[in-house]
Formats: sequence, C-alpha cells, structure tokens
Amino acid sequence: MILKASNIYKSYKDSDQVIEVLKGASLEVNSGDLICITGKSGCGKSTMLYILGLLDAPDAGELEIAGKIIDSRSNHAHEFRNRDLGFVFQFHYLIEDLTARDNVMLPLLILGKSESQAKKRADELLDYLGLSHRLNRFPNQLSGGEQQRVSLARALANDPKLVLADEPTGNLDPAHSSEVWGMIRNLNKELNQSFVIVTHDHEAAGQANKVFELSEGVLRQTG
Repeated sequence: MILKASNIYKSYKDSDQVIEVLKGASLEVNSGDLICITGKSGCGKSTMLYILGLLDAPDAGELEIAGKIIDSRSNHAHEFRNRDLGFVFQFHYLIEDLTARDNVMLPLLILGKSESQAKKRADELLDYLGLSHRLNRFPNQLSGGEQQRVSLARALANDPKLVLADEPTGNLDPAHSSEVWGMIRNLNKELNQSFVIVTHDHEAAGQANKVFELSEGVLRQTG
C-alpha cells in the first residue's frame, strides 16, 4: 500500500460559522492504482487532495504514506513531498524563465542529483511524453497541452510513488484534454505509475480503475 487516509476531518471558519468540508473521508491507494475523485464544485475534493499531498493538515484522522504516519505538520513532510509525491495542477505553474528541460530538472536538482543526472532524466521523460523536439522551448512557446505535459514530466522527475493531480485538464480544450488523459493512462499502464486525480469530468473519470465521489464530506466508491 502506498497511501492510506483514515477518517479525515477538515473544517474552516467563515465569519461566524464553521464549514465542515471533510467528515470522516477515507481512501487507500495501492501500487498501479489510477483513482479519480469526483464531486460537486466546492465539495472539498481539492482539500482532500492537498491533505493527501502534505500541503494541508487534517483536523482529525490519520494519514499513512509509505508505511509512515505523517501530515503536513511533520518535520520531514517536505522531504516526502519532493521524494515520494508528484503534483499536477489545473494551471501548469511552470517557471516562465526556464526551458521545458530546466523545469523538469528542477526537482531533481533540489533532491541533490547532479546536473548531468537531472538532464538525462528530464530528457528521457520529455521524450516519453512526445516533447523531445521542445526541450529548449520556454513555456510561452508551448501549447496548453504541451505545457501540461511538461508539468506531468516534472511531477514524474523523482520517480514518485504517487502523482496527485487537481483538475489536470480543467484549463484545456477537448483535444488537448484528451491528449493529457491519454498520457496519464499510458503512464499508469506502461510504467505502473499510481495516480489520484480530482476531476469534474465524469467521462474522463470513467477511464480510472477506481472512481470515488466526495459527497457531504465522505468518500464513496462508485466505480
């Protein structure tokens, strides 16, 4: 098992009221899983993902990653995030002054890899994702689909146990959306890469091997 979230609770204060977002949500992720989480806008999907990704802390409940109990407040949370987890968001968040290759190299260099090791890994990933001819292009020279593929390569740079994606195609047109989903499926099937993806696209979610719906703060498996 890669990740286990048990009875996760999370609430926020809004003026004089408390909004309960997660009320006992639980999820298990195993190697090779492609999991999609759906639900209405504002239901807490992103909050759940950020807790799983050690970007936010639960009010109650337990999160276990790679056999260790941890959350965003733990001393080594940043090491887990960089080494064991990859992130893809709706907006690519690429560094505009860096080339595609340099954007992918960055997390490897942060982890302590040499420049030659980082360059080799970045080139391999970008080639796998069909971007070997765009290595030295800057983000503003890439299409939306290409930018998101670079962000996917960056998420995979450190060979993470799990990639967490928050509406990864929400900002793309249908053609580029299909392209990115195709890459995700290939990575899952060919490289056994595990994913947890938050999406409002029920048709795309149907491509996952497990589908959950977040409703009233609780995750329920629907497919």
